Amino acid sequence: MIRQPRLAPQIRRRLGHVIVIGGLIPMLAGGSLAPSGDEILSRIEKENHRRHLLLKQYSGSRQYTLESVRFGKQAAVAVFMNYRELEGERYTVLTRSGSDQLNGIIDRVMASEAGISLPPELAHHEITALNYRVRLLGTEAAEGRNCYVLELSPKLKSRFLIVGKAWVDADSYAVVRIEGRFAASLSVLVGAPRISEEFVDVRGFWLPAHVRSVASSFLLGQTALDILYSNYQFDQDTASLQ
Repeated sequence: MIRQPRLAPQIRRRLGHVIVIGGLIPMLAGGSLAPSGDEILSRIEKENHRRHLLLKQYSGSRQYTLESVRFGKQAAVAVFMNYRELEGERYTVLTRSGSDQLNGIIDRVMASEAGISLPPELAHHEITALNYRVRLLGTEAAEGRNCYVLELSPKLKSRFLIVGKAWVDADSYAVVRIEGRFAASLSVLVGAPRISEEFVDVRGFWLPAHVRSVASSFLLGQTALDILYSNYQFDQDTASLQ
């Protein structure tokens, strides 16, 4: 029997339940190799495909709050959202308050979200091998789950893609958190905002729970947009699959 050489302490460290040897080879605590970044990316795509296949219609509530730090202004819009596979997201405004100017910006955000929720547009902003190069950084706990942490490097300069990190549930391969900045500027005046997204497990589907975007505008200075998601409801066909 050939004895394996012991690892020097200085090249062995733990990250969650993954051991990184020499900073290059992630291994599970039991000794088996962790999936590579590309393998994790492939499983993310499979999980996204499962969600799209099963979750064809659902609804929920959203609260948009936009604040301008420079001027101390705020606006808030509460909406009911209904999603259908071929129609994308549709919104019904329930309440509205605050600055008319900031309300107008929220309206443009909602219009953009409705546009990119349509099936042809979804492919342009999802975490896929077509859109991203990834690298496995290690593991961390996020949203109460053991997660792989992936470095995200967009292949294109797109305002729909994010330079940053994604936390991926080690069991389901669903994305549970994203942090970073947009890969391209939204406009000359706004630049590329920083963004964080948190997701929640709703009966087996990881759906948005909270999005925070911080931007710097020539006219408004620093602005912070928070979107809170709640009250998810599935259609009868989807509910029967749970």
